[in-house]
Amino acid sequence: MNILCFGDSNTFGISPVDGKRFAADERWPSLLGIKLGAGYQVIEAGQPNRTLVNDPPFSGDKLGIKYLEPYLAAYHLDVIVIQLGTNDLKRRFALSVADIAKALEALISNIKKYYLHRDLPKIIILSAARVYEVGAYQSIYAGAAAKSNELVKAFSELCVKQQTLFLDITAIAPPCQQEGIHLTLESHRAIAEHLLELLINEKSHRF
Repeated sequence: MNILCFGDSNTFGISPVDGKRFAADERWPSLLGIKLGAGYQVIEAGQPNRTLVNDPPFSGDKLGIKYLEPYLAAYHLDVIVIQLGTNDLKRRFALSVADIAKALEALISNIKKYYLHRDLPKIIILSAARVYEVGAYQSIYAGAAAKSNELVKAFSELCVKQQTLFLDITAIAPPCQQEGIHLTLESHRAIAEHLLELLINEKSHRF
């Protein structure tokens, strides 16, 4: 079974402590692969600064929808896990929750169109991580804390509409309280554990 984990820096595994990447046995996608064991391939496709809506200035071409299709073409996928939305909350983009949710819907719709005449992989949407407006990110993410809470409901409702699975990580996997954006080691472990349970449960009902 091939599982694509497509997201931003919290999928890539940036540490809130030193800004470096967590090791393969620490970040949630590769940790999920370790827990699943033989017969599963987890493809890590995290990219810092990746967005749903905009191409962030000074960061190159990071728009999620442009970078997803090459992964769809390169692999026979059974599951696609998407973790996006946090970077869209940056103050400079001035996006509403509805704007971000609409972009996620467009991403899901494009996946479905790509697989129109083929078996559609199971799609799992993770909520955007909770945001704490603290430290160096405080001004960059001004106003994002409230929006991140609203985004959970918007994503959840969208997943019901699109008939995709949804995992709210805000309660189980908060970011570092001092840094405010990136997930802790404990949070990466929690996401891997909950996804493991979800995947095993879904497999028992046949993909």
